[in-house]
Amino acid sequence: MRRTRSTAALVAAAVVAGGVALASPAYADPTPAGTFRQLVGVGSDTTQDVLNALAGDTVGGKDYSGTAVKSATGAGIASYDAIGSSTIQTRSGGASFNRPNGSGAGRTALSMSLTGDKFPNNNGVAISGQVDFARSSSGPSFSGNALTYIPFARDAVGIAVRGSGLDSLTSQQLFDIYKANGTRVLGGQTLHPVLPQTNSGTRKFFLQAIGLTEDTVDTSLPTVQENQANTALTQDGSLVPFSVGSWIAQNNGIAPDYSSTAVAAGAHLASVQLPGDTGGVTSPITTVDGKLAPVPHYYENSTFGRDVYNVVPSRAIDTSSVFFDKDLYDVFVTSGDHEAALASENAEKVIAAFGFLNESYNGSINLAKHAKVGGLEIKGLTTPGAPVLQATVGDASVNLTWTAPVPAPAQPVTDYRVTLKDADGGVVATKDVPASTTSYSFTGLATGTYTATVAAATVVGTGAEATWTGALKYASTVKATAAATAYGRTPKVVVTVTGSHSVTPAGPVTVKEGTTTLGTGTLSGGTVTLALSNHLKVGTHSLTVSYGGSTQLNASSAAVSLKITKATPSVATTAPASVAHTARAKATVKVTATGTTPTGTVRIYEGTRVIATGTLSGGKVTVTLPRLTRGRHTLHASYLGSSTVNAKNGANFVIRST
Repeated sequence: MRRTRSTAALVAAAVVAGGVALASPAYADPTPAGTFRQLVGVGSDTTQDVLNALAGDTVGGKDYSGTAVKSATGAGIASYDAIGSSTIQTRSGGASFNRPNGSGAGRTALSMSLTGDKFPNNNGVAISGQVDFARSSSGPSFSGNALTYIPFARDAVGIAVRGSGLDSLTSQQLFDIYKANGTRVLGGQTLHPVLPQTNSGTRKFFLQAIGLTEDTVDTSLPTVQENQANTALTQDGSLVPFSVGSWIAQNNGIAPDYSSTAVAAGAHLASVQLPGDTGGVTSPITTVDGKLAPVPHYYENSTFGRDVYNVVPSRAIDTSSVFFDKDLYDVFVTSGDHEAALASENAEKVIAAFGFLNESYNGSINLAKHAKVGGLEIKGLTTPGAPVLQATVGDASVNLTWTAPVPAPAQPVTDYRVTLKDADGGVVATKDVPASTTSYSFTGLATGTYTATVAAATVVGTGAEATWTGALKYASTVKATAAATAYGRTPKVVVTVTGSHSVTPAGPVTVKEGTTTLGTGTLSGGTVTLALSNHLKVGTHSLTVSYGGSTQLNASSAAVSLKITKATPSVATTAPASVAHTARAKATVKVTATGTTPTGTVRIYEGTRVIATGTLSGGKVTVTLPRLTRGRHTLHASYLGSSTVNAKNGANFVIRST
């Protein structure tokens, strides 16, 4: 159950500031030795002890196995300390690699576990798949979206000091003390400033809080393992940034002790003039029922208060990703009705016992609620370029196909993220597909304008998007028929267009042969008959009938074949019934056909013998016959045809020669 600023009862006997020495610290890798669990975490020593407890291990002499945090399937946490043996092995049969010491090293190990690189550098060993999450007491150092920083609890950074002259400090004083060539005397007290080790999240956070960077801090200052007062505060005037939660847990006997010797010698947490406060200084801690406890006002201060995180691969907690890890999600993420195992009431009690505050946003992956995203902590990595995208609209659907980015990214593409948004930019649907898939369809959509994007992803993160924007409508289907038509007659194409979802098509229809438009018409009730030219060439015409679509329907088309045949003519002949054998008769031949005026050659036959020839003009010709011998002559005219009109014999006619 998630509660704000919970300070549930601490679970071990309290030791007030300056109190009794505690037992020697013991390292708390997963116990017993050789234990391997599914969810492996490394990194920050600020949260290592509380994560060890939540993993169910023994911490500070207390057995936490009864409150071990697990996923719904029983996957447990394996939390490896920041310090201990020089190497760790996190998987059965896996590689042994350098122990990551600090938040930065933990995030780097997680990054290299994803890329398969060698940790901590090329002289190390490849650790692909050996780390699942990183403990971090600071936010991202690299921009990007490959890693999600999930708030785990609220901590604060205090200033552990030794010497009464350092009971209260300001940000400006701390800036002056830690800057290059900084102040070394304050109120008559000689100062001995100390910093946590490189890769420490507390170091990074502290420098940011007081306005310094690794380039402007005094690089000659000694460094110690963070949150270890015994090695940092060895003389009066020494001071070191310290996790307040760690200070509370150590001094209450909850966490392994690295500070009791210094505390016995007078070490304590200084009060600080918090930026933005108009009152006096604020102590980070108070005493409740003889136990140290956080001061919420100090923890909530935006300068010295901080969220501490569990860092996970973003794709592993994305429920739509092909790399979604349900066990990781169950343990770390609170979203909607899903509560992280780390947000259970028992888990919150453990978190509070280790000196942290429980916040309502712990476990949230909402970037508006303290979660953060960052890139893999390896220099020089870049996300992929955009794929090459093509889109084909269908029946209230769009089919996307794409090819991989060019040039290919340095890290191989692992998956593609496909997203569909409506006209207002709202996400309608999203889908993650493996790298082997290069197409996806969104179907069953309402009509309207949509934007689809496809982005390639590698372990480095999701790259640039390829984008398509267009209108999605219902499908239309064109059917067309055309009967064979003689040249000269008007060919007709009967078109029927149907629409899906009971939509009756309306609008223009066009018939083309190639790029030439042969006819247009407007649908009425989904049908139209288009009359084409009656002078189309004789032969078979391959036509395309296209419907242009409407506000609700997509355009569509269909192919239809139209056969134009030669016209069938009529041949009529007029000639005198008789002629003197010394004269030459004339015969007039007229050839007609529907819709065209025939051209070409006409012959006059007597039997099978050609006796005269003429050429049509305007569909007729007058032919002068040769002199005929006395007697009865049976003749006929024959039209030889043309490219558009068939040949045809006329009826017999008789001329008597006298």
